[in-house]
Amino acid sequence: MWGFKNSKEKEQKKAAKKTADLRAQAMQNARAAREAIGEETLERIAAAMGKMQEQSARMQEARKQIGQADKARVADEIKWMMGKS
Repeated sequence: MWGFKNSKEKEQKKAAKKTADLRAQAMQNARAAREAIGEETLERIAAAMGKMQEQSARMQEARKQIGQADKARVADEIKWMMGKS
């Protein structure tokens, strides 16, 4: 009514342009890093990260199972593993 709508639209357009510029710069940086590192190294890093995520998922599942188990039995099992039974 008094020009508030136009200023909001301008701000949104300005923010969208800034976001697009940041994305373009990030993509350019990623391309440069990929070239500097090399595809083989990048694939090894991706494989290592995937392995870590898999291990993390297994650890979370184990923690969940231990949390649901009988506390006395868990304590006995830990003592047995440590050789203090």
